[in-house]
Order: sequence, then C-alpha cells, then structure tokens
Amino acid sequence: MNKLTLSDLFGLFRIKQWVKNIFIIFPLLFSGQLFDPKRLLACFLAFIGFCFISSGVYILNDFLDSSRDKIHPKKSQRFLSRRRVQSSSATLLILGLVALGAWICLMADVVILYTAVVYIFIHLLYNFYAKTIVILDVIFVATGFQIRIWAGSLAAGVVPSVWLQMCVFLLALFLGFTKRRHEIATLRDHAPEHRSVLVHYTTYLLDQIIIICSTLAIVFYGLYTISSDIMIRVGNHNMVYSVGFVIYGIFRYLYLVHVKKLGDDPGEVIFSDKPFLINIALWLTFIIFVLYFHSFDSFRLHG
Repeated sequence: MNKLTLSDLFGLFRIKQWVKNIFIIFPLLFSGQLFDPKRLLACFLAFIGFCFISSGVYILNDFLDSSRDKIHPKKSQRFLSRRRVQSSSATLLILGLVALGAWICLMADVVILYTAVVYIFIHLLYNFYAKTIVILDVIFVATGFQIRIWAGSLAAGVVPSVWLQMCVFLLALFLGFTKRRHEIATLRDHAPEHRSVLVHYTTYLLDQIIIICSTLAIVFYGLYTISSDIMIRVGNHNMVYSVGFVIYGIFRYLYLVHVKKLGDDPGEVIFSDKPFLINIALWLTFIIFVLYFHSFDSFRLHG
C-alpha cells in the first residue's frame, strides 16, 4: 500500500463516521444507568470494537467502489480513489481492523461479538447484493444502526424500548434517503454511473419518503418519551419536552440538505454545523437532567 499520511489514515478509516456508533450508548443512557461503571465499560468496549469493525467495512466499501467514486466531487478525494492499492494490501488492512474490533467486542461480552458478526454479515450482503436494489439498499444501511442499538442493549444488560428502536431505524432511513437525494442533485445525469441504484430514484420520490421517515421518527420518539417505562423511571412527563430538540434537529438537517446543499456525509454535516451541534448538546443535557436528576416536584406534571 502507498505511504499513508495522518490525514489519509483518518480519511481511510472514516473517523468522522465513528459518531454513528454513539447509538451503542443510547440504551444505557436511556436506562438511567449511565454512571454504572461495569455497564459503562462494557458499552465503551462495544463502541470501540464497532468503530474498528465499521472502519474495516468502510475500507471494503471504498475499495469496491473506488472506480465509481472518482465521479463524485468529494469521494474522488478519498485515498482509495486517488491512489491505486493492491487487493492483498486492502484485504490485510480490512481483516486486521475487523479482527481487532471483534477482539475488543469479545472483551465486552461474547454476545457483543455475535452482534458484531451479524453487523459484518449485513454489510457484506449490502456490498455484494443489496446496494443495487432500490429502497432495500437504504434499509440495509439502516439495519446497521439497529444492530448498534442491540449491541448497546446487550452490553448494558437492558431491554431497549420498541419505540426507541423504531425511532432510530426511521432516523437512519431518513439519513440514508437524504444522502441518495444529495447524490442525485449533485451528480444529476452522472448519478447512475456513481451508484447504479440511483437510476431507480427521483428527487420527488425521495422527498416523499424523507417526509414520511422524518414525520414517523418524530412521532415514535414522542411516543417513547411518554411510554410506560419512561414514566416509571422518571415519574413525570418532563421527558416529552425533549421532542422539541428532535424536531429542530430534523428541520435543521432538512435545511442543510435543501438550502445549503449538504447531506452526502451525515458525519460531516453534524460536525460542520454549529447550530446542529449546539442542539445535540442541549438535547443530551436535557435528557440527562430529566433521567438522572428528575426529583424536582415543582416541574412535575400530573395528568
């Protein structure tokens, strides 16, 4: 493999995409046991393990799509698009990252390793089959987020809410379909040359799907905030006020997609937009306050 600079290495590993693995922490966070050292350590190990495994998966994806990515203005700047890499070198790097990630997952718990294996299998199916099938391509990507929730739940030893799982799945669909829309809007007639499945999408179709996914994600999150497990844990309806942050976040993301012409890389969108980052910070602060410091009677609402 050609000599790698630190910048190349960060790009190759897609470090910014590691933010997706934060979903592993969600079950522990919402269970009210975030400060349990044993559970937190298990979730942290699962997070690190999935970061390395996902980097291996990203390198596989970039290697398989290196010729097509040259058409894309941003993806053409990736290391594997700019430089020729032997398949043997790429294979060793992929296997090394996946093996390291699997070992770290095993340190957390053997069931986390099993979950990681399912994650790898899903992405292999995506890369070699599902990525060419309309709608199913994004569903497979969204399934990866769902698996992260399961991994976090197993690491934390909790049962995740059905509403929370559906909210995350729909949010992942929302991000996936906005990415497809951005690719069509950016590449126009050359879009199918970059990703063959784009020949089956139109911006109108994607706009309808995005509206449905974003609406349902807000609704399911709202239902989660007033679900019985949250009510039992918190003892009041205060969690419902966090819906406002979710609504703003989705609306802000749509603004960035339609007005600022972003959306190709959710990780870059999140880290490059200050209002979005502030909103996430405020949302996290609010739910931690409600879940962990909820004994304030003056704010308690009675039905």
